Amino acid sequence: LDKYGADAARQWAAGGGTTGSDIPFRWPDVEYGWRFLIKLWNASRFVSSLLTDFNVDDKSEHVLQPLDRWILSKCEKLTGNVTEAIERCQFNLAMEELRNFIWRTFCDCYLEAVKDRLYNPEVHGQEKRKAAQYTLYVVLERVLKLLAPIIPHITEEIYDTMYADEKNPKSIHVSAWPTPDLKRTSEEAEKQGDLVMAIITEVRREKAEKHLPLNTKIAKLTIYAGDKAAAEMISQGKEDIEGTCKITDILVLPEKGNGREIKPYGVCFTAEY
Repeated sequence: LDKYGADAARQWAAGGGTTGSDIPFRWPDVEYGWRFLIKLWNASRFVSSLLTDFNVDDKSEHVLQPLDRWILSKCEKLTGNVTEAIERCQFNLAMEELRNFIWRTFCDCYLEAVKDRLYNPEVHGQEKRKAAQYTLYVVLERVLKLLAPIIPHITEEIYDTMYADEKNPKSIHVSAWPTPDLKRTSEEAEKQGDLVMAIITEVRREKAEKHLPLNTKIAKLTIYAGDKAAAEMISQGKEDIEGTCKITDILVLPEKGNGREIKPYGVCFTAEY
């Protein structure tokens, strides 16, 4: 406890195995839990810095972009899955779902993909920046509440700093347990977001394989979508692709073509540096 803290030890207890089964104590499991806490803390600090000018009381409808709708839908599904797992005392499943979502979907994917929109509103527009801020605010609050029963100390600290005010409970542990908002759930939004993120990931992977910095400019990216429906989905999310991958010009074509394949979508691209 002195070295890693109670929240890391609680993660080992919750995620170690099925309730009722015997599990060995393993230091690597506690260390992984500790690294997750650091990831969550750093991500929360980063999000907090991006929300300094965000008006929580603004009830106007936000101009959500494909990746905003994508992660909001996945967050609602996560809420349902974690709630069901905890009600069944399957704490290991709840912990696994939460860590995968926060580490992979939220931090590695969404946060990286919306940085350019948040940093450069003069390029993308203030409304799209506000949409990203709204999404960050909602998703982080949700995952903190889902994590609170397992890692109560760090979630309370973050919640107290970012969310506790005259309109919200002073403690995350007396706030209402979240319920899935079915209006935000969309298979189509998740399908589109998965495709956009797959393109971003593959372009960044190509840069890494070429030993190029991730901020290396791409003069032109030509994407062969394979059909009109895929081309339309990609075109709607191309601003986030451009910003994340540092692309000057994107050309999205509905036909099939040759280039680096993005599996399993049947989409490929060529990049001119």
